[in-house]
Amino acid sequence: MPAPAHADPLPYGPDTCIQGYVWREARSGDTVCVTPETRSTVAQQNANPKAHKDPNGAYGPESCAQGYVWREAFDGDTICVTPDFRQQMFDDNAAASSRKQANAPEPTPQAAESTIVLEVTGSGEVYSIWSIPFGQVGGDHTKIPFSKSYPLPADEDYVSMNWNSRDDHAKGCRITVDNKVVVNNPQGTGGTCVFTR
Repeated sequence: MPAPAHADPLPYGPDTCIQGYVWREARSGDTVCVTPETRSTVAQQNANPKAHKDPNGAYGPESCAQGYVWREAFDGDTICVTPDFRQQMFDDNAAASSRKQANAPEPTPQAAESTIVLEVTGSGEVYSIWSIPFGQVGGDHTKIPFSKSYPLPADEDYVSMNWNSRDDHAKGCRITVDNKVVVNNPQGTGGTCVFTR
């Protein structure tokens, strides 16, 4: 069995954002993942750091004007923003780890397709061989022993096979999945085999 494929390394290291998110970049090295709109707004705020300041306020030249508060995307972030935008920064910081690809759950691997082999054992001939889900797998005058393989989808959980004998020769059936015999009805036990999983 081949070894499972490993995902490519994350293109931007462990801080790579999941689909739909980008680094906030409120300062150099800020890799909190946010929406592109939020990053654009933060970049506009950073480009005009004196906006909404009140140099005569209680906290000196970094004081914010009435109705504005420090952004606080990181410790020491004194860009002045609305209280709602500061709350968004708090929410983004709280959700930071859930937006990193390194912390995203691994995708569930697709179940592999199996190979199933349908066999009628014994000797003689049959009128026909039918199977659910494969339909008619052998027509009139099919010689026994008979064997035919099919791909078996992972979500297929029921396979049956039946036949009508043309003669008095005893017949049996066998179903094999991925080289493992899962049904083995001896000759003379009837004209049906059923496999379920």
